[in-house]
Amino acid sequence: MIAFLNTLIVSVLATGAILPASCHPLSDQPHVKVRNGTLAGRYNSHYDQDFFLGIPYAKAPERDLRFQRALPSDAWEGSRGTDEYGASCYGNSLGLEGFSQPSTSRMSEDCLFLNIIRPAGLGLNTKLPVLVWIHGGAWAEGSASDPRYNGSFLVQQSKKMGSPIMFASFNYRLGVFGLLPGSLAERDGITNVLLHDQRQALQYLQDNVAAFGGDPGKVTLMGESAGAGSIGFHLLAYGGRDDRLFHAAIAQSGGPFSVYALPDSAKREEDFQKILSLTNCGNSTKPLRCLRDVPAATLNAASIQVQPYFTIDGEILPDRNSRLLRTSRFVKVPLLIGVNRNEGTSFLNVNTSGPLETSEDLIKFMKQSAGQHVVPDTVLQAWVETYQNESSHPSEAGLGTVLANPGPEYGSQYGAATLWMGDFLLGAGRRYANQMWSDQNVTTYKLQLLL
Repeated sequence: MIAFLNTLIVSVLATGAILPASCHPLSDQPHVKVRNGTLAGRYNSHYDQDFFLGIPYAKAPERDLRFQRALPSDAWEGSRGTDEYGASCYGNSLGLEGFSQPSTSRMSEDCLFLNIIRPAGLGLNTKLPVLVWIHGGAWAEGSASDPRYNGSFLVQQSKKMGSPIMFASFNYRLGVFGLLPGSLAERDGITNVLLHDQRQALQYLQDNVAAFGGDPGKVTLMGESAGAGSIGFHLLAYGGRDDRLFHAAIAQSGGPFSVYALPDSAKREEDFQKILSLTNCGNSTKPLRCLRDVPAATLNAASIQVQPYFTIDGEILPDRNSRLLRTSRFVKVPLLIGVNRNEGTSFLNVNTSGPLETSEDLIKFMKQSAGQHVVPDTVLQAWVETYQNESSHPSEAGLGTVLANPGPEYGSQYGAATLWMGDFLLGAGRRYANQMWSDQNVTTYKLQLLL
């Protein structure tokens, strides 16, 4: 299945470009001249690829630039080495077994780096499609340097298929560094800077990727979980304004429709006050100045105590996702969107405090998980009946996506709960996005992995 997905991704990007056989000398160091200087990368003989790692796409968001929107990086003299990944942005592990991101590099506020992997031996006039990976991690953890996100394999496979592509990835600010909540942040226009980081990276690619042999008119975004959710926000940004930053999107386990990402203003203000208290800024007459002076590690430790949320700011996020989709205010580009067969298993332990044995337990769990959404009793009962029936179907046990006999620590309703949670968080949104794209006669695909 993974091999199929890799083939599908490469096929979606295929253009039929032909590369000459590489005769790259091992001593060669690839150089590329971009708008603000010259980059010196690294040739990898095993993959026959050029790596450009740790490219600064924005100024370091430190000190007075903490919480500010990303600014373009400065120019430099001479050649800048880009042969290793830059620092990761500050973040905190969520403790999801098998999902949390491994620590692969030091953390720093100076973390807004971009990476490019390309086939070696590109001609001067080569224009390859560009696949841009946006990492997941609940907007609280993760990094483009995570070894699981190494794009060399995709580039290698694309070349073998005769349709070579270029791979790019980048870091972006996480937690309160990128999603500061509260009325003061809204007043100063510094909410949602995480999305501005990402758009700055995409703009950098538009301005410079041609120098690497990439085609700025054929940039496809791909992301998983929070990365897919980020792509969803970019599809809806500015009410669907098309800034020509990408021409297609692939969203895995996430997308334009989100049930959790936009809480009300009271919740955002509560979280802001909590951050102030945890950083000893609660009594400051200039709370934002105080937060900018707090050591990064201290702010990061406080960040894990609040969930990252986005803010409807009337600008990059002008309205709720559901309203923007319903009124067709999204960028009209092809969308491949998919989920795993049972997404709910990875979230269940976070949202339950004990085994789920009865229908009443299941209803309580659904109410708790729905959060601020008020769900009528008739809908809750319909959910219970639907997912109890689905979880008991022989096909589910046959696929291995639902445990036929969960242990006592899970309870007899565990299968129904996981299937419901997967649909509530991701599956329903995937179906809705497909429908909205189809209604506008925009190409859309769905993908489901049996995981």
